[in-house]
Formats: sequence, structure tokens, C-alpha cells
Amino acid sequence: MRKKLGCLILAVILILTSSAMAVCAAQPDRTYTYEENQPVPSTNAYQVKVVIDETLMGVTPMSDPRDIFVDNNDQTYILDAGNCRVLVLDKDYHCIKELKDFTYEGQPTTLAAGAQGLFYREENQCLYIADTENNRVLVSDLEGNVKKIYDKPVDELLDPTVPYKPKKIIVDNMGIMYITSGNINTGALLVDSANNFLGFYGTNKLKMTAAMQMEHFWRSILSDAANAQSQVSFQPVEFNNLFWSEDRFVYTVSPLVESVATPISKLNALGNNVFPQSVDLFTLTKERKIKGTVLTDITVDNEGAFTIVDITSGHLFQYDEGCNLLAVFGGMGYQEGLFSQPVSLESDSNNSLLVLDSGKNTVTVMEQTFYGKMIRSANYLYNQGLYQESIEPWMEVLRMNANYTQAYKGLGKAYMSMGEYEKAMEYFELGKDQAGYGEAKAALRDEKVRKNFALVAAVVVILLIGILGYEKIIDITANVFWSIKKRRGDK
Repeated sequence: MRKKLGCLILAVILILTSSAMAVCAAQPDRTYTYEENQPVPSTNAYQVKVVIDETLMGVTPMSDPRDIFVDNNDQTYILDAGNCRVLVLDKDYHCIKELKDFTYEGQPTTLAAGAQGLFYREENQCLYIADTENNRVLVSDLEGNVKKIYDKPVDELLDPTVPYKPKKIIVDNMGIMYITSGNINTGALLVDSANNFLGFYGTNKLKMTAAMQMEHFWRSILSDAANAQSQVSFQPVEFNNLFWSEDRFVYTVSPLVESVATPISKLNALGNNVFPQSVDLFTLTKERKIKGTVLTDITVDNEGAFTIVDITSGHLFQYDEGCNLLAVFGGMGYQEGLFSQPVSLESDSNNSLLVLDSGKNTVTVMEQTFYGKMIRSANYLYNQGLYQESIEPWMEVLRMNANYTQAYKGLGKAYMSMGEYEKAMEYFELGKDQAGYGEAKAALRDEKVRKNFALVAAVVVILLIGILGYEKIIDITANVFWSIKKRRGDK
């Protein structure tokens, strides 16, 4: 009897342990947001559509893929660095071209293992490949015919002794290349189609930290020999990645270190960051302290939302164009929707996300759920000035997730724009948006003053008559008019 009871207890323990392990295994892919600086579980904004592997593509397995690109026709390009090749996939993710043997001026040439960057330019239908270990950028058509090979540009601003290691590359609408190179931390290199160096672009600005201030003090009083042993650097850091958007802005991600002022940037033609200073980076900063976040790529979809991938936690952080956090999802693991080493990220015409996993040698395609589509629809309608139309999708979001404060804020903004200040105050309060609540309250007060101005003025006049008397008021009014008339006559 005791033996049977012991077996029963052991079986129950094993069942409970298995359930707990299953929950823990599934936990990382839960979507969440941040409320009052704490992570809060949320309804899933994305779900796995398909995992692209060698079987689906119809090729030999990938090895250490490093970069991915999706063009306007939803063709996908993968830089399979370990196999020194580029794979071109159709809309159904079947491989239609495998570029490995290239030809330049009649001579064969190949990529070196470890190439890191890939860009496809629609205007000339050419691939731009950062062939890192060959110290060059290679430009090829989709048949493997190399049109150009760009070695290190020659310019007095570029130290010839520093090795040229192009890592990431984008090309703008004018054909200007933006190239990040190892050992160069003064911004991306601007290079034209004739390989002329045009200058540095978008240098990361340093933020003076307490450690740097202290280091500056000690350097002012210590010897050169002592200063040479310092571990504190006053040098900017290089970008981890670049993205060229259809609105002709350059998005960048940089290391999440204390000295970097803006680890996420949207740069204009002058290289200036146009993101608001209030960009919500608390989530990333908190995640960095917990997990050591390392941002490897950024992509922007056709509605202006941008998504960042963290190679350390496997999380994807998605923001709207106003830099408000929409959702955090993904994670580390071997289930679908989780990652091993996510190195690159792209979005297609349907706003699906393609995550290149160098650890699994796969691409995970994640599509929006109905919940995710409602969030994006509400944001899009509001940004188009369709405030009333944005209310219903926000309400739909709240029906699926009553804890989503961004929906309350969105409703507050919508009602604020429609002049319904009391409703706006109600939703701003639910969304814990003190600034929005204060603005709506002030607008409501001003509106009441305007509506009741005539009544208030009449009451004031009646009170003055009661206090001063009718004749006194007439005398004061007459004196005022006489003074005004006299001054005009003097002039």
C-alpha cells in the first residue's frame, strides 16, 4: 500500500514538474509591455507564420547567415556568410537564385567567409555586399555579374594604416553608400558611386557620465604614463546597424552603454537625430541592466513603426512613429517564435517581420495577430487625423487587453482632438498620462470660461452697479471715453 502511495505521489510530482517546465519554456514568447516601469503580460501582437529553413528554400543548410533584406516585391535576400553565398527567395520563400560564383571583368571572384552586410537597390537591381574579410564592397546583379568593386576610399581624413572592414551598408536614392567599418567610430562613411569619400555621417554623440567627469579630473592632474593605463574612453562608438527608409531617413542602433546619448536614432540628410528627446528608452535600459541587451538591427515598416532586435534576450521591441512602446515579444529558446541568435531583421509589405537566426540557421516570419492589427490600425488612423475613426479600434484593443495603457492614451488623444475634454480626461487618467490629463483639464477650463464670458461680464456689471451706484458707473465710463478721445486729439 505504501509503495503504491509513494508511486502515486511521485507521479503527481512529475506531472506538476512537467507542467511547470512547459509553462517556463513557453514564458519567453509572451508579449508584454511596461506599466509604471514594470513588465506586464499582454495579448500576443505577433504570431509565427512560417519558419524558413533549408527544406522550404530547397537548398543546402545555411551556415552563419549574417544579414537579410526584403525588397518592395517581397523577394527576400539572405547573406549566408558561412557558405559564402547570397540566397534569393520568392514570395513563398522558395530559393530562386543561389549566388556563390561571381564574375568580375571576366575573372571569377568569391565572397570571403564572414561577410556581414547586404543591401538590394531597386533602382539598378543590384546587390551591395559588405565583403568584410576581403576589405571591400562588392556590387553585383542577380546573375552574379559584378559591376563594381569598391576598395577603401582614399582621403586625407581616412587613416591608411587602419584596416578597412566594411560591416553594414545601405544605399540612398542617389546611389550614395553609407558604410560602417570596423575600427572607425566617427560615423558611417559616405561614399559615392565613383568611390569618392564624401565625409562621415551621423557620429554618435557622447553623454558625459559621472565616471567620465571623474576621469577628466584625474587626467588633468596625473602624468601621461598614468593616463595611458586608463580604461575610460572618450571616443564615440560605432553603429551596430543602419536602415534606409522610404521616407529617406536613416535609422540606426548603437550599443546600449551609458556614454551613448541616443542608442536609437532617426537621422535626416544632415545626420541629425529627429527623434523626440522623450523617446521611450526606459524599457531597453531596464532590459540591458537585467539581461545585457545588445541591439543588432532595426527595421521600419510601411506604417512608420520601427522594431529592434536584441541578440541577448531574443526580444523584439516595437515602437510607433511617435516612439511609444507598442509591444515586446519573442525570447530565447528552440520553440517556434523563440530565437537562438537573432542577428538581423526585416519587414515586408504586409508588416510581417522576418527574423534571421544565425544560431538556428533559419528565418522566422512573424505576422500580426488581430490584436496587433487593431493597435496598428488605431495608431495609423489617429496619425492621419482620423480621430473619430481611431476610437473603435482602440476600444477593440481594450476588449482584448484591458491593461493596455497605450489604448487609453490613444483614446484620450482622440477625444482631446475632437474637443471632448471630459472624456479625454477620463481616458488620460486611466492611461496614467498626467501631462495629457493636465492639458485636457486646462482646455476644459478655457472652454467653460469662453462659454460663460457674457454671463460673468453681466454679473460683474450688476455687482459694480450695486456697490458704486448707477450714476457713479456712468461718470467713470464717461471719463474713460473722454480720456481716450483727448489722447487721440493730442496725437
